[in-house]
Amino acid sequence: MKNPYKLLVWIGVALLFLTIVGAFYRFTKQPAFNVSGDRSVRIYVYPGASWSDVLDSIARTTDAPLLCDLRLHLKFRTNSSPSVGSYTIEPKMTVQALYNRLVYGMQTPISLYFTSYRLPSQLYRRLGSQLMIDSVEVAKAMNDSLLLHSLNVPDTTLVYYVLPNTYEVYWDITPNDLIQKLAGESRKFWDAHRKAQADSLGLSPYEVITLASIVQEESAKVDEYPMIARLYLNRLKIGMPLQADPTIKFALKDFGLRRIRHNHLKVDSPYNTYTNKGLPKGPIRIPTMEAIDGVLNASDHSYLYMCAKEDFSGYHNFASTYSEHQKNAGKYVAALNDRGIN
Repeated sequence: MKNPYKLLVWIGVALLFLTIVGAFYRFTKQPAFNVSGDRSVRIYVYPGASWSDVLDSIARTTDAPLLCDLRLHLKFRTNSSPSVGSYTIEPKMTVQALYNRLVYGMQTPISLYFTSYRLPSQLYRRLGSQLMIDSVEVAKAMNDSLLLHSLNVPDTTLVYYVLPNTYEVYWDITPNDLIQKLAGESRKFWDAHRKAQADSLGLSPYEVITLASIVQEESAKVDEYPMIARLYLNRLKIGMPLQADPTIKFALKDFGLRRIRHNHLKVDSPYNTYTNKGLPKGPIRIPTMEAIDGVLNASDHSYLYMCAKEDFSGYHNFASTYSEHQKNAGKYVAALNDRGIN
C-alpha cells in the first residue's frame, strides 16, 4: 500500500495550485465592480489616502459584491500605494485593471464646465467645486501678475478672458496648469481674424469683452446680440453715453432690479454709463463666446435707442430717434404697470 501521507501531500499541493489558479483568474479575468449596471462610476483619491480609504470610497460609490477580491489582492501588494487622482470604474473592469489604474495614476479626465458669471468669485467657486484645488487657490492663480505676464495676458486678471465652455482636465490639475490651459484657450479664440475684427471696430479685445458683457446682460436672445452691439457702437461713435441699464445694476450690485428709476441713475460709480461717457472701466460679467462674436459681427444699422418689447418676449424694439423711442418706452412702461411690476 502506498504511503498515505504522500498522497495527502500531493492532494494538498493540488488544492493549493487550484487555489492559486482560481485567485489569479478572479484577479485578472472576472468582472469585479459595478456588475449590475452598464455605466461607469467615478472615485476620487485624495492626498494621503490609504488603500482603506479607497476601499471605503468604492463601497460608497458602487454596487461591488466582489470588493473582497480587491482586499485580498492588496494583501499581496503591500509595497504599493494609491495615486492621487480621479478614476472611473467600468462595468467590465477586473481587479487587476483597477489596481493598475490606481497604482500607476492612470486617471480619467473630468469635464470641467463653467458658464457665464457676473462676479469673479462665482467662477472661482465653480472651478474649485469641480477640482481638487479650492476656490482660494484658483483666485490666487487667476490674479498672479507674474504668471499672467509669463502667459502674455495683457491684464492683471485672467478672469474676464476665460471662455465659458467645457474643458477636459485632470481632477488634480495644479492652479498654474489650470491657468495655462484657460489662457491658452483664450489665445486660440482671439486668433488673427478676431483681432482684426476688433481692430476694425476701433476696439481692443478687452474692450470688445467689456461691450460683450453689456450686450449679454441686455438680452437673453443670442440672435439679437449683433443688433444691440451695433447700437452701442453707434453711440460710442458719436460720443453719446451708452446709458446701459445693466451697468447701473452692476454699480448698485442689485442684479434683481426689474425697473431702473431716476434715483438709480445717480449712483457714483465708474460703471455708471449714464454719467460717464464711453465704455465702463471693465466688463460687468464674464461674457460668452456668442456675446463676443455678436460684437465682432455687429449688424449694420443706424439705431441709437432700444426698449424691451411690451410682449415680454425678451426681444427689443429699436429706434433711430428719441421721439420714436419714447413711444416704444411708453408701451413697455404701460405693460409693466399692467402687471404690477415695480
